[in-house]
Amino acid sequence: MRDIAVNRIMTTDPATVGPNDPISVAKQLFESGDIHHLPVVDHGVLAGIVTSSDLLKFHLLDGDPAALSSATVHEIMEVDPVVLESGASLRDAATALSVGGYHALPVVDFNRALIGIVTTADLVTHLLQQIPLADGSNHKKTNSSTTGRISDSDISRAMRRAEQTANQEGDPGWLSRVLLHFRDRNRLLEDVRKAAELYLRSGNGEHEHSVLVKRLADLQRH
Repeated sequence: MRDIAVNRIMTTDPATVGPNDPISVAKQLFESGDIHHLPVVDHGVLAGIVTSSDLLKFHLLDGDPAALSSATVHEIMEVDPVVLESGASLRDAATALSVGGYHALPVVDFNRALIGIVTTADLVTHLLQQIPLADGSNHKKTNSSTTGRISDSDISRAMRRAEQTANQEGDPGWLSRVLLHFRDRNRLLEDVRKAAELYLRSGNGEHEHSVLVKRLADLQRH
């Protein structure tokens, strides 16, 4: 597969927060749509990134709902996150995301001004379109002219094909290994989500808290 520039798959003009914004602002953005990563921008320059997992950890450690209104994004954000430069390639993004413990990479220019963000979801969507099916054909770019999303059946077929080609040499094998890595990571994320639901339903039970902390640790190690 011919490598492409990361700006072909990244999200431009992503939602952002400032370091001095209250955490409640980030929480509202996470709850308002399919957003899990927020670049933190200070005077036009990328200062960090905050994720929905950061917010969950803050809630677990602090335990005081009132803290959401007084604490700021700076207190929970990751400072100096790994970034991609505007000229980076798809392979650069795949390598960084597959070896790091994160799911999003801000894309910046030479002045470190934010120009976009690329996530594992962006990458997986593109990779799924490149994995050949059993008949040798590729996925269509979109199954819907409006959403651009790939159907669950397409994903299942592509994953089966990925398992078959993961040990091959060349780009098909590389693409497959990246896809399977992200599939495993998403399974860990689902474990975290289930553990968080149990923890909240239990009324913040001690056992459920321990399970959630373990699931978060498993995700961090992956």
